[in-house]
Order: sequence, then C-alpha cells, then structure tokens
Amino acid sequence: MTTDPYGPWTGTPMDDPDVDALLRSSGWGVLSLADDDEPYSVPISFGYDGEDVYFAFLRTGETSRKSAFVADGKTARLLVTGVRARFDWQSVAVTGPVQAVDSDDDRWEVLVDVLDENPWFSSAFVDAESVAGVRGWRLEPDSVHGLEVRPGRE
Repeated sequence: MTTDPYGPWTGTPMDDPDVDALLRSSGWGVLSLADDDEPYSVPISFGYDGEDVYFAFLRTGETSRKSAFVADGKTARLLVTGVRARFDWQSVAVTGPVQAVDSDDDRWEVLVDVLDENPWFSSAFVDAESVAGVRGWRLEPDSVHGLEVRPGRE
C-alpha cells in the first residue's frame, strides 16, 4: 500500500456534515465574481441556512466595484476556509448563480435571520431606517466541494 506523499498538502474530500458545519460556523469567506475576463474577489460576511448562502453588500456610493460585478443569474464562487495549522485545515468552495434578495422579497427574512446568527454581521445594517443602504443576495449552490487535512483523519 502506497501513501500519497502530497496528502498533507492537497487534502481529502470532506464529508457532507463537515462541509455543513464549516459553512454554518465560519461566517466569512472570499466571494469571487467575474465580468468577462476580469476577476474580482472580496471578503464577505455570510449566512447559511443549510441550502443557500446569503450575504449583503452595503451601498457605499454611487458606483461600487461589487455592484458592477454582481448581477442576477451570474455565477459566483464563495471560498470558506478554516485553517488551524499547516496540516489541520478545511476548505469549502460553493459555486452557483446569485439572485438579488430585496427587502420586500419573501426570502428577506431568511437573509436577515441567517445573517443575524453570524457574529461577523450586525442586524443593525438591515433595520428599517438603514435598509435602503443594503443589497441582499442569495447564492444557490450548483456545486459544493470541500477538502481537509485533519490530524487523526485519513
């Protein structure tokens, strides 16, 4: 039996419960978007309801790079990592289309609830007076892939 000499660097596939646990507990990741051949990545705070990923962007001016890259139906990828040590890490990539979630949308309450469970996000951003400055989004996963290296797991 031959051991993969690169296993500690490349990782092994994660089980679904471990993927779910990382997405529920992390609360932040890097969202990658593209406009034709121009990539754009931004760290975001997100919430996960067990099926979809929700996030919100604050409108910070008339024009915003994030707003220029994100649009209904465009594909995005969220990368979430949990790195504890060189050979103790997890990484999950969630890829799929994004859909706008407006404050009058049925999914708005879901967005607020899952983001409110996230310690990196403040529900103060979505109160009645500031909601005009927030744009909500839902990433519906087409694919979810997780890799990990965990001590004691092989």
